Amino acid sequence: MSILSWLFDTLLQWYVWMPIVGVLAYLTWRNNRIIDAVKSTDSILLILEIPKANDKQELAAEQLFASLHGILRDKQELKLNNGVQEHLSFEIASVNGQIRFYVWVPKNLRSFVEGQIYAQYPTVQISEADEDYVVHERDHSVIYTSEITMTDNESLPIKTFQSFEVDPLAGITGTLAKLDSGEEVWVQILARPIADEWHKQSERWITSVKSGSPFAALMGGGSGSFNFRWLSEVLGALWKPPEGAAGSAPATKELSDRDKTRISEAEKKATKLGYQVKLRLAYLGESQTNAKLQMQAIVGTFKQFNSTNLNGFKMSSPSFAKDD
Repeated sequence: MSILSWLFDTLLQWYVWMPIVGVLAYLTWRNNRIIDAVKSTDSILLILEIPKANDKQELAAEQLFASLHGILRDKQELKLNNGVQEHLSFEIASVNGQIRFYVWVPKNLRSFVEGQIYAQYPTVQISEADEDYVVHERDHSVIYTSEITMTDNESLPIKTFQSFEVDPLAGITGTLAKLDSGEEVWVQILARPIADEWHKQSERWITSVKSGSPFAALMGGGSGSFNFRWLSEVLGALWKPPEGAAGSAPATKELSDRDKTRISEAEKKATKLGYQVKLRLAYLGESQTNAKLQMQAIVGTFKQFNSTNLNGFKMSSPSFAKDD
């Protein structure tokens, strides 16, 4: 290899990978900053007592989350808050055979959050939890955790309540109710409102699908994850000679029925207010075998929201490490 070839290859690798390394370093720094901010947040855990005769329809929950989006800070407020946007956590815990519903909230937002819940569910009773159920961690020898992430690009929706004839929450609580004595399962849905700029990501994805661009697959992994396999294919294509005669017009991509449906549903989703969401699961017990079986069961209940041509849920990052 000549000196020039070696220098060219070195510069090319530097050009390709340094931006990626820089982005990863920034994301790590930002995540650590957010974690530190959350740990220092003066928060409270609220318990929700929901009457059995609750007759509220699913649209009430949609309106609730539209109202809770009001905690979103604008750019000026973020500067005053060290760049940290508060989040809420909606939690279900099955402990000692009882299923309870919780909301973790920063204390400065308690009145607002309670008011929005009462507005949609006036018969619910809200009080401060006597204890945080996560302290039960010390009572179990086995703790199995995982996250639930998306199976496809975040621009695509999962099944929503309009697709169900029965309440999908019943499938989740039904699985939690079948735990043996001494077992616990926690479900935590962390939600942080985001500005409407997230719609632009959806527009870019739709444009890529319509044009047949290979870059549509770069963000094809779950939760918007980067697909490095496609990166190598795209970079390799840069060295290929152009196809077709010089000056010929590019061919127009004919969309399949599947792509038309995906685009239509992505456009519908883009009309909604956006949240950044993390969905965490934890099993506590005394057997790793039971832990895997119960985790598989609870993840299975979330797959009722999956669609083969749109989006869905999958388990990721399973771990028996107690410090996760």
